[in-house]
Amino acid sequence: MGHPAASSLDELGPVTRIRVPDRVLFFWWDRLGCSFPAYRGLWKSLDLFLSTCLVAPVLPHGRVVSVVYDLIPLRLPELFPEHGKFRNTLERLLARSSAVVAISKRTKEDLVELMGVDPRRVHVIYPGRDDAFHPIPPPQSAETASRYGLSGPYILYVGALSPHKNVAGVLRAYQQAREDGKVRAKLLVVGSSQWGREVRALLQTLRVRDDIVMPGFVPVEDLPALYAGAELFVFPSRYEGFGLPVLEAMACGTPVIASRAGALPEVAGEAGLYVDPDDCAALADLMCRVVGGPELRAKLAAAGLKQAENFCWTRSSAQLHTLFRDMATHV
Repeated sequence: MGHPAASSLDELGPVTRIRVPDRVLFFWWDRLGCSFPAYRGLWKSLDLFLSTCLVAPVLPHGRVVSVVYDLIPLRLPELFPEHGKFRNTLERLLARSSAVVAISKRTKEDLVELMGVDPRRVHVIYPGRDDAFHPIPPPQSAETASRYGLSGPYILYVGALSPHKNVAGVLRAYQQAREDGKVRAKLLVVGSSQWGREVRALLQTLRVRDDIVMPGFVPVEDLPALYAGAELFVFPSRYEGFGLPVLEAMACGTPVIASRAGALPEVAGEAGLYVDPDDCAALADLMCRVVGGPELRAKLAAAGLKQAENFCWTRSSAQLHTLFRDMATHV
């Protein structure tokens, strides 16, 4: 969880770069369970190590603080065949960590409930919003949308196409909203197609497939304009440890419909409209209400902008700095 204000590591002070492939470090720490033999002086000199990728080192000295984003494979094991491997990885990480950073209260609760972690070891530090995500003037957002074949109103989804994201539910609800005759906007689904085989297969069976645009990966510099130009952002995920796209959409002034799963209510607060992820009819109805209601859209947009202000990297960095100081002084 990095701070975007730092343009390079060198700005933070002296930097030692270890030119060793991650997989080599992971082999020593996770497979062999011992300290990496090279750079012995470095490992012995560390007071604190921040783990951001579910792998913690075996240190001869110092403490480990680890970041845990979500426990989705354990909450939805039927969608993740390797959930047992994920649990084992998480168990090793937690055993080596003196403190854990959870990116939401929901993730902290999951760590306590599913992994038996002492709640006093878990510190909730929310991610902040990226300043690149803000309201974009209509001419600029329309110009960006036109490059993706959109010349009029559209509904937006941004995220992976993996099963727990429930993109299939978005497609089905959109078709119902179109056929109810209350939605004329197109649907733009932005996200890598790496896990999207089932979603793309479903797309080919839909009667409204010609009005659904799926460009795959989109450069990050295009995202703010695509968010800002949308009539509505939909994110009916089955579970989230945070839900960054919801924060990005709100920061751009776009109304949000989300599910109540996981941490999404923490992110959207009272600014979002909520739906059961398995209730396509309810999602379709909300789509119709928002797209067809300019006053409702304006109300949700204003509430979202205010809600997004609660997520600030300056505050997050200060909380992380305090945790680092407390851990380092008790080595």
